[in-house]
Amino acid sequence: MGKVKDFEFEFEKPAPTLVDEDKETLAAIDEGIQDADAGRTVPAEEVRKRLAEWITASSTRKEH
Repeated sequence: MGKVKDFEFEFEKPAPTLVDEDKETLAAIDEGIQDADAGRTVPAEEVRKRLAEWITASSTRKEH
């Protein structure tokens, strides 16, 4: 078995993208990163709770 090469992540240097995203998508990603950096996040357990509520509300809506 071969050796695993040491790899260092370069967080300041963006990773190359394999798919070109539109400007709106990139702006939304940037906004999310800025929110996370500023501490505006929701704990995973709260997301699970909210998601369950959203799914229930969505599935009980009547279609017109």
